[in-house]
Amino acid sequence: LVVSRDGALFTFGADEHGQLGRGEDAGGGRPDGSSAGSGAARRLTPARVALAGGLAGGKVASAAGGRSHSLAVLRGGRLLAFGCGEAGRLGLGDQRDRPTPSAVPLGEAVAMAAAGGAHSLATTAGGRVYAFGDGRQGQLGVEPPGHATAMSATGHRCCVLPAWVEALAAISPRAVACGGDFSLVVAHDGSLYSFGANSFGRRGRHTHALGEMW
Repeated sequence: LVVSRDGALFTFGADEHGQLGRGEDAGGGRPDGSSAGSGAARRLTPARVALAGGLAGGKVASAAGGRSHSLAVLRGGRLLAFGCGEAGRLGLGDQRDRPTPSAVPLGEAVAMAAAGGAHSLATTAGGRVYAFGDGRQGQLGVEPPGHATAMSATGHRCCVLPAWVEALAAISPRAVACGGDFSLVVAHDGSLYSFGANSFGRRGRHTHALGEMW
């Protein structure tokens, strides 16, 4: 994913779940130099992602790519998600794939977003951290309310809507990042918070650990 200076989003690479945001042709056709090797669509040429409907004309401020899903933050603070919806990683209230960008129902202006293996984080202009997707390793940092949860295809609970990480309410986040199954948040005072899987010490020995909450 590449964001241009004028706010355009360009994508290329694997597209088997629509994570490039190019539309219903995800996984098929090769008119743009794409390849379907190994049974999965691959787009070899960068192309601009078109924002339609109520998103038309929006300028992208930043973007993040996960294992098979993508997030984009518009300059006005709206959060968009597209690609694989398994385990609720798109935060759209279900587990369906989205081949084009859809607005995440968060209700607050988003400052930054990060995409992991099957989960996502977003920070808001008001200083909150939200999480959604697969939380089996504690990578969401929160146990979501019942209305935001569902059962995944593999039989585990997942968070299909953004859930506020209340344990981080006082830190005023400056940056967020996601690994495959762990998360990192940097506070404005420089403190680093980590949560999720900790095999191989990936969360660091001297970070503030929120623990395996879920």
